[in-house]
Amino acid sequence: MGKNPLFSTYRQGENRVTSSMLAVFERIDLSLLETILAAAAGESSLQMVTFTNQPPGRAARSLTRASRPGSLTGSRSRPPSTPSRPNSSPSTSPTSARRPAQNGCSSSPRRRAARRHRRRQRPPGGVWFNFRSLHDAIDAAVSDPTGIVAEQGRFLLRELQALLVEDGLVDSDDVVVVAARFAYLEYLRRGAYVCQPERAFRGALTHLGFYANSAIQPHVPRIRYREDLVVFTDEEAAARRGGSDNDRLVGEVIVALLDDGTREEGKQYQVFLLSGPEGPDTVRLAQPIANDTVTESGRPWAWTMHQRYASLANLTRPGVAVTSDLGPRGPRP
Repeated sequence: MGKNPLFSTYRQGENRVTSSMLAVFERIDLSLLETILAAAAGESSLQMVTFTNQPPGRAARSLTRASRPGSLTGSRSRPPSTPSRPNSSPSTSPTSARRPAQNGCSSSPRRRAARRHRRRQRPPGGVWFNFRSLHDAIDAAVSDPTGIVAEQGRFLLRELQALLVEDGLVDSDDVVVVAARFAYLEYLRRGAYVCQPERAFRGALTHLGFYANSAIQPHVPRIRYREDLVVFTDEEAAARRGGSDNDRLVGEVIVALLDDGTREEGKQYQVFLLSGPEGPDTVRLAQPIANDTVTESGRPWAWTMHQRYASLANLTRPGVAVTSDLGPRGPRP
């Protein structure tokens, strides 16, 4: 069987990405592909993967929007299906797309019997994973120092990652912007951000921003260290003095905030050590990004009341002056 063309000719964005993805997968080592798909799907293994691209011609054009241009089939009881968009919940598998009846006529009994036979031969269900999972699985495989990835495979996989990002299929947000009515001033004094314990944050974050006074403030420090469930007591601070640099700095934050009276002794908190306001790792925006978010009725609405994610590249893009310049994402109550 001939391989799919590497550079897809599909015009529709998602079809182009999916077809290109299959073409890349055909050209890399099968064991590497199985490792990537297993990691993306959260499975222990996926073996004997086969590739099926959407055939050209009229039949392909007649597929409904729910279809996909290709599929990956494994030897497990369920085939790994084409990845979905980030945070989406696909409603149909690639093999379940239906063609509309031609000329308004129903299928013949012979054709219906053939379809029933194909359905009986088809493995039930599917394994779904989004493009972010696929991107991260590729990154882990290519970056693994214990693995050996051929130079061609490394190049193709990195190009596929770039295509996913370029087409907006991978969430590239690397900054968490927290509601910081008091936390921004605390950061300017202490170089840290402290919040409630076990508060969930996305992985792969590099920077932290502050939303205060109806604007994203200009300091966007790098996250140097984060630790959860830190007990704020003088004894804990003293025990950390002889530890690592991060231990010592966390101990200094404990003492400082207990002296400030802004944290309760004996309670647990989550601590972020951040680059200082004047530190070289802190990004400084040209100006605060003012909030211009409104509800559908025109009432002003906070850009975030808890935490929200953004791309550092987007925050620092020239001409960004108000939050709507960052894009329309987020709730519109």
